[in-house]
Amino acid sequence: MRLSTSSFRWRSASAVQAALPVLLSSVLVACGGGSSPTGTTVPPPLTCSGGASVAQRAVSYQPSATPTSEAIPPQYFGINLHPGVFNGQIPWPTIPFGSVRLWDTETTWNDLNPASGTYDFSRLDTTIDVAVQQGQTDFLYTFGVVPPWASSIPTDQSCVTPQNPAGSCDPPADLCSDGTGPDKYWQNFVTALVAHNTAANFPIHSWEIWNEPDILIEWTGTDAQLERMAQDAYSIIKAADPTAKVTTPTPGNTSNGQTIANWFPGYLSTPGAAALADIVTFHGYVDPALGGSPEQISSTVDIVNSALTGLGSLSSDPLWNTEGSWGADANFPDPDLEAGYLARLYLLQWSLGVSRFYWYQYGNVATGTLWTPTGGLDLAGVAYGQVYNWMVGATLTAPCSPTGTVWICNFTKGSAPEQAVWDTSQTCSNGVCTTSSYAPNSVFAEYVDLAGNTTPVTAGTVPIGVKPILLATQ
Repeated sequence: MRLSTSSFRWRSASAVQAALPVLLSSVLVACGGGSSPTGTTVPPPLTCSGGASVAQRAVSYQPSATPTSEAIPPQYFGINLHPGVFNGQIPWPTIPFGSVRLWDTETTWNDLNPASGTYDFSRLDTTIDVAVQQGQTDFLYTFGVVPPWASSIPTDQSCVTPQNPAGSCDPPADLCSDGTGPDKYWQNFVTALVAHNTAANFPIHSWEIWNEPDILIEWTGTDAQLERMAQDAYSIIKAADPTAKVTTPTPGNTSNGQTIANWFPGYLSTPGAAALADIVTFHGYVDPALGGSPEQISSTVDIVNSALTGLGSLSSDPLWNTEGSWGADANFPDPDLEAGYLARLYLLQWSLGVSRFYWYQYGNVATGTLWTPTGGLDLAGVAYGQVYNWMVGATLTAPCSPTGTVWICNFTKGSAPEQAVWDTSQTCSNGVCTTSSYAPNSVFAEYVDLAGNTTPVTAGTVPIGVKPILLATQ
């Protein structure tokens, strides 16, 4: 049972310690391992013989409904929040959203498990508590960043970023390349984290198995190693909370060949990998600096769907884009174009069957910026709130589709028709946006723009550009 906003509080460390041995015992039985009273067993020296297979388990699938056939829920509008939002440096967003991804909130494996047998959940506690006090109840935890003490190459400088230490992209030291080995470093961490979540009455209900494993700065291990880690995490999470949802590892795209298309099919073909997820996840950035437009997100979704071909029920499971935006602000500096880009990404992805999209990143002033310290919400931030209001509670009646350069998305909200429309042949520069004329159906009496302004339809046509408008009956 999930706690209400008013009653939520993380339990004390003593409650977590009390829950840990019980959970660990059930996990080790499920994984076929030994036993440990504390969950901090250090594995013996690793001996890798190669060629051994990893035991698999059957999974009972519950395919989701097709997103276009149901009313759009608030959770579709997910967001990645800068850690400054949780420590008071950045004000809590004034725009509405329905789900929070906990990546880049200083709550990685390395952050929470800084030494073998040592766990510090204080940052996670604060992050969850602040969000719940603001009315948030839906959280996605993302695994990633191997601690140097657990890394197979703890001095590996290729892993280093401003947030991640040496060795953090390399597999754990107690895991062979073929996926065999104790995997106790990983099992112990996941067990402790899940026990902490259990003691808090399950505020985290969705778990993302590794951030961008196709990108070498995030993961250099084999598919077999990642599949084993996914298997162990799946067993631990489900033993504690059978209703929890576990995702696939989440690939993304770079410009140097580390791509969803090159990685996902191979991982999913690893024996058993497809049986270890309830949700399929990807990262969908479309880089305007490389000539990309929001409409090209359909190509990314097609690549993901192609990788699922022949994998049975996995292809019917929910599809989430857990991270995306236009990327670096420096490559896309026009505020009006940014607002239009955001709106089109949200409109299009629901139409493509994506049932959640987590924007990256609120509070970040260099990537996907929605807020700045000097100006507050920018045009894209305002657009986020407007599109949320347009879409949440509405039902898409047919996939969004173009006629030439004009795109149309038809909705109903209650019994009233609505229509989002834009023209990709137009542009914006220095605060001025070009438009073309569009003749809407006579049923529409007014339209709303991305700034929230309402204008009556009086002359039989309306101006449309790269920033969508929403036509309504009243």
